[in-house]
Amino acid sequence: MARTHRIPRSRKSKQQTKVRTTKGKIIEHGDIFFFYRPKIDTEEVKDIESVQRFYMVMSPENSHLHRIFLIGQKQLPEIIEGKSNSEERNWALNVLTSSNAEEIRNEFLPAEYLTETRGSRRIGAAVPVGEGKYSIVEHEGHSELAYILELPEVPGPTQREFQIKKESSYIVSVKNPDIQVPGYSAFLKRKPRYPNSLKEKFGNRRWINIDDPHLLDYENSQLLLIGARKNDVEEELGIDIDEEKESSRTAELFNDLKIRKEQVPLKPLFKGKFPSKEEVPFAQEIKTLTDEEAPGRGGKVGGKIAASSSVSAASIAKVLSGIEFPKNKNQLIDYAKQHKDRISDPYSVIETLRELHDTRFENMADVEKALGEIR
Repeated sequence: MARTHRIPRSRKSKQQTKVRTTKGKIIEHGDIFFFYRPKIDTEEVKDIESVQRFYMVMSPENSHLHRIFLIGQKQLPEIIEGKSNSEERNWALNVLTSSNAEEIRNEFLPAEYLTETRGSRRIGAAVPVGEGKYSIVEHEGHSELAYILELPEVPGPTQREFQIKKESSYIVSVKNPDIQVPGYSAFLKRKPRYPNSLKEKFGNRRWINIDDPHLLDYENSQLLLIGARKNDVEEELGIDIDEEKESSRTAELFNDLKIRKEQVPLKPLFKGKFPSKEEVPFAQEIKTLTDEEAPGRGGKVGGKIAASSSVSAASIAKVLSGIEFPKNKNQLIDYAKQHKDRISDPYSVIETLRELHDTRFENMADVEKALGEIR
């Protein structure tokens, strides 16, 4: 298969990214990172149920720009060969775009805030769980986001919790902010401030391909990710994404995002395993959140919007109507999934239920009280 010219890297000259365009047209490529943030007041994360947020950071080549995306359902979409279902699609929301790496680092710091009923509460630092290279490719009439993981070299149990593979690609589309789409109504109050040149691309369409990477640069831009392929990604798309042998010395995470090694546990990034409580470094920097920034009061915390902040109590009550108590959190989520056709935006409700603490709910009043504590 013929190859075209090599495109140099802007921030590191260690090795070059090769681009092959016999099948796909490269729209953008660069470094990709994944982070998780523990749930409030959680000292040790053992699985996804102890995770509050999951993030993807894209840092394009030939640019100092960094974009933080909040990933819905705290996982990348599943990729199931030969079939398609709702588990294979997910949303992503741009919560911060900045050319200042220090601002990105600050978003991932641990934080504290005060509540009227529970006093001071603590949010742990965001933990790096993956680093690699990505390309956005125009391929057979749609756009795909493809990546290859560099760290950890072999994905472990931590990466499996978040559906992070050694390599994957997803059909990716950008939502028209002026058209309501079922499942995305939670974010309509906050729209990306696209210039007219980008607004015109949408026309009357709900979703458009990413033919211009600037569509991703605006906070509150929304993406739809649909699982495409998890094997032979480069061959299928007609591209080469050269992953590199990385170490704690050369990792872009520390060089480009200015994440400080002594402030985050490195076990998930290099060993693919969640750290024990003893392996989490003592927080040297802790930011204090204002009332507006605290979870559920504007949504700002490690990414400037909480996905559950605008889910109405009526939607939750409707999807849980008829449930028999007592129930635990997982049983609430299972029931909501079984009755998701009752409302137009079930995935935001399910995402909200995932935020609940693991406890026994005796009645709907207990659920409503617990929901009030996370808002």
